Amino acid sequence: MAEERKLIVGYDLGEEYSEISCYSYKSFEPLPIGSRIPTVLCLTNDTLNWLYGEEAQECAAKDKGILVDNIFEKLLSQETTSIGGVEFTGSQLLEKFFRRTLILLKKDFPTELITKIVVTVRDTSPTLVANIKEALFLLGIEEDRGTVISHSSAYIYYALSQDSSLWINDVGLFDFAKEGLKYYQIQINRRTKPKVASIVKKDYSNILTYSMLEDKEIDHAYILENAANQALYKQIISTLYFTGEGFEGGWAEDVLKKLSVGRRAFIGTGMYSKGACYAAKEMSEEGESQYILIDEDMINNSVYLLVYGDGKMQEHMIAKAGTPWYEVNNTVEIIPDNMREINLFFHNIMTKETVRESFILSNLPERPNKMTRLGLNISFISKDLAKIKIKDLGFGDLYPASNHIWEFNIAQNTL
Repeated sequence: MAEERKLIVGYDLGEEYSEISCYSYKSFEPLPIGSRIPTVLCLTNDTLNWLYGEEAQECAAKDKGILVDNIFEKLLSQETTSIGGVEFTGSQLLEKFFRRTLILLKKDFPTELITKIVVTVRDTSPTLVANIKEALFLLGIEEDRGTVISHSSAYIYYALSQDSSLWINDVGLFDFAKEGLKYYQIQINRRTKPKVASIVKKDYSNILTYSMLEDKEIDHAYILENAANQALYKQIISTLYFTGEGFEGGWAEDVLKKLSVGRRAFIGTGMYSKGACYAAKEMSEEGESQYILIDEDMINNSVYLLVYGDGKMQEHMIAKAGTPWYEVNNTVEIIPDNMREINLFFHNIMTKETVRESFILSNLPERPNKMTRLGLNISFISKDLAKIKIKDLGFGDLYPASNHIWEFNIAQNTL
């Protein structure tokens, strides 16, 4: 019964439209809660209430309130926006949008609190991720209950949560959004345990854009078919997915039928919110996953220390492969044994190679052996650049901390 009370949410936050899914423990799949919600707010003139979505658009169209759109731009900007004489940050505006749209969950789950929510956006950046997390925090959802992932990550979670017959071989996705046509292919390495699922991207937005659909003189179907054939050339694909408003209107129907010959094919919306929902479910459960996901945001290396415990040397992981680089910020305390250097081991999940990196602690105060505590923090500046920060913590009242700090940057692409 406790498991059934979990509220697992996937939230596709789009520049123009947003979608929400919630995991059903009856059907064992995400259910759409809100589809194509315009990502806008409106502050009413009379009651100063906040409206969202279509209601907000209608209110502003009747000059009954102040429309707040371009929320993404406000999230990426460090500037505030004046609305009704009050200054708001992008995070504060997003919190209001989250708060009002998530009320849709109350219809089916009137008393449950969100156990885990994963927000997915088309492309991540440190600023965008930080501001989305700030909005979730303002909503009362702290770090352990809220995560941000890219659309490509959500797509992997979605595809690999389907029946395994759909991903016997690679899986492809054509996404035709306002930004143009893009192709994402999931490649699965089944020789590793757990399996490693990585993604390859191809950008065709330079030859087929959403705005081109308005030009009736252009043979859009011909361009799409050529791009798709190029993407799929010599690839063994079990399943193809098609999503995005660019495919609406039926103009691509014949091309999609050709591309689907010999493959399973699906077209529709809601994939990213459902993928985020599957991600939230997996992240909220204990145990080892059957596969590790690697995309442009996720680190390829697991990082660990060798520590002594229970009468033997053991690996103590401080960063796990498949974690978004901007999510890594872990600290451990260690007591060195007859050494003035720290050794970290970087294990590449793709190549299976392990590299040792040694960090010399110059100017470490002289103390008896095992009478020094060190705080070691690992974070990432980018996917391929790890930052190691080590701080002398001393050893209680006997040996006060010098608070000396050593910092090292390690390039992952050289490992």
